[in-house]
Amino acid sequence: MSGLPDSALTMILLFLLIVLTILWALYRLSRRHVAVAHRPELWQGRNYRCPSCATPMRQGWVMLGRGAIFAPRGQTPPGTFAHIGQALDNTISLAWRPAANMAWHCPHCRLLLIDHDKLVRP
Repeated sequence: MSGLPDSALTMILLFLLIVLTILWALYRLSRRHVAVAHRPELWQGRNYRCPSCATPMRQGWVMLGRGAIFAPRGQTPPGTFAHIGQALDNTISLAWRPAANMAWHCPHCRLLLIDHDKLVRP
């Protein structure tokens, strides 16, 4: 055909198949995550109090790396083999400048409240 040995052609085709599979998986994953532009009104009416000590929680941002992987009580906790496909919606940003989740933190009790209804772009 082109002068390449069959084994080299097979390796190239296998490589292309792997790359296309990874791109398809990333595309599917990105469709589960909605990002909106930051606007001050996103914070209006969202002044939460800590459920433990009732002090006002600090507003801020959280970035979750591999995403938030949640397991209900009574099931085994996420472990070593948990993967980003199991992450809660809107907890992973694949953008060059990653989006973050709105969050509220109580520094006294070390509790964190995360809104994963949407990601917010900087």
